Parts: sequence; structure tokens; C-alpha cells
Amino acid sequence: MTMAMMKTILAAALAAAVAGCALPTTTVKAGASRPALSVQGAPAGAVLYVDGMSMGEAGTYDGVKQKLLIEEGAHRVEVRQGQAVLLTQQIFAGSGETTTVTVSAEAAK
Repeated sequence: MTMAMMKTILAAALAAAVAGCALPTTTVKAGASRPALSVQGAPAGAVLYVDGMSMGEAGTYDGVKQKLLIEEGAHRVEVRQGQAVLLTQQIFAGSGETTTVTVSAEAAK
């Protein structure tokens, strides 16, 4: 047997050994879905604040067309129109559930 043949056989055996090795497999599982917030009764132009940060127009998050995804835990929710505070509420957002806050008709006037 020549040296070239031995190298070819050795390379083929090595390739077969490597091909026989199984690569590790990983599985990614999504956890529970994030909680969401919706706002009912907010007048046009009212702004939603969550934990002091502006989230945009409160009416956008009506729960039908769109909900605001938030982190699980306690949050301070406010709806303001200009300088007037229409709603202030402490909520606890649980995993996968939607919390709805409602601006009263009296506050919206």
C-alpha cells in the first residue's frame, strides 16, 4: 500500500467518523406571553403614561385595534390631557393578561 492510498483511506475514515457524530440540538420554548394594557373612554388628544413615561395617545390602546405590551409587575398608569390628569391608577400586570383602565366620563369633560 502506498502512502497516498493510506492518506486517502485515513481521510475517508476520519470523514466518516466526523459525519457519524451528532451535533447537539437545542430547543427554544417561549415563556408566558407578556401582559398588556388597554385604555377605555380616553378623549381625543389624551396621552397615556406608564411609570412616568409617555406611551403616546391613550385612544390608540383601545384594546380592539391595539394593546400596549408592558412588563409583568406593578405599574402607575396615568392619562393626561394637557395639564389635566384624567386618571391615575396603580395596576398589577400578570402574565398574559390584559389590564383595562377606564377614564370616567366626568374626567374626560
